[in-house]
Amino acid sequence: MMLEPDTPRCEVAVIVPVHNGAAYLPDCLAAIAAQSLHDFCCILVDDGSTDGSSALCDEAAANDPRFVALHQPRSGVSAARTAGVRRARELGAIWLAFCDADDRYHPDFLRTLHHAAQDAALPLACCRYDTFTGAPPADAAAPEAYRVLAAPAHLEALLRDHAVDYGLWNKLYAAGLLTEEMLDNGLAYNEDLLANWRAFLRAKGCAFCDFAGYHYRQHAESATHRALPPQSIDDQRRAAALIRGDVPAQWPELQQTANAFYYEKLVYLASMIHRRADADAYRVQLGELNIGITAGLKDPQLGRNPRLPFAIRAAAWATVHAPRLWRRICRKFLKDRQ
Repeated sequence: MMLEPDTPRCEVAVIVPVHNGAAYLPDCLAAIAAQSLHDFCCILVDDGSTDGSSALCDEAAANDPRFVALHQPRSGVSAARTAGVRRARELGAIWLAFCDADDRYHPDFLRTLHHAAQDAALPLACCRYDTFTGAPPADAAAPEAYRVLAAPAHLEALLRDHAVDYGLWNKLYAAGLLTEEMLDNGLAYNEDLLANWRAFLRAKGCAFCDFAGYHYRQHAESATHRALPPQSIDDQRRAAALIRGDVPAQWPELQQTANAFYYEKLVYLASMIHRRADADAYRVQLGELNIGITAGLKDPQLGRNPRLPFAIRAAAWATVHAPRLWRRICRKFLKDRQ
C-alpha cells in the first residue's frame, strides 16, 4: 500500500484499545510518549467510550504527530486491537506492540524489546511485568542482554512461565507474525492466550528480556478484579482445548505440557465457581467441568500427567471426592473474583 506524502511512517506501532479509560489514560499516554525509542507511532482506538476518553484520544493526536486516534462503536477489545493493527499496516509499521489504557510502559520498553528481537533475528520479544495499585513502581535499568527461548521452549514458557505470561501487552511482534484473524478469534476471555499461541507457533523462538518493562495497574475495574460471567468459563476452557489440539506432532513433550495445561485449567475454573456466592448460576459449566475432571483423574495425559503440579492433582481429587469441603476451602482462601 502506498502511503500519502504527509502520512507518518513508523518502525513500531503501539496499539491502545480504549473504552472508558479516562481516569488512567493520560498517565498511560505520557509513559508511551516518553519512550526512549523515538521511531514509533501510537494508535489509539476509542471503542465507544462515554466518559471523555474520546476527547483525550483526539487531544493526544492533535498535540503529538506520533499519535493517531481512531473511533468506532463499542465492539470489544479484540475488534479494537484488530482495527489498530489494520491502521498500523497502513502506516507501514514493521513491529507491533500493545498497551492497555490503564497501564504504563517502562521508558525503555520499546527500545529494549526492539533491539533484542532485531539482534536475535527473531520476530518476537517479551519481558516481565509487575503490578501496582497506587504510584507506579520505580523503573530499574533495562538490560542490554537477553535470552533466546528457541522453539519449542518459547511455547512451553507461554503456557508455564508467568514471566512470559500470555498477555499481548508485554511483547513485541513482527508485523507479519500477528494477523488480524489471530486477534479477533471469537473469544471474549483468554483471547490473548489463543492469539499468542498461534503467533508463537509461527515463530522459531522468542527473545526474552529479564526486566519489568510493563506496569500492570490493579484497580476495581481491571480485568483481574472484575466478576466474570458464565461465558468466561466457556471461553477459557475452549482456549485451552484449542491449544491442546494444536500442538505440532514433532514436539511430544510440548503435547504433554499442553495436556497438563488443559487439565489444570479445568480444575482452576471449577475452583473459580466454587469460590463464588452465586455458584448456582454456573451449574451447567460446573457439571461439564466435573465430567472432564473426573474422566481425567486416572488419565496419564491429564490427571496423572507428570507435568501437572501436585497441588492441582490434590485439587482435582477434592473437586470430585470432597466437593462440599473443597467449596468451603475455596470460599475461605480464594478471595479473588468472588
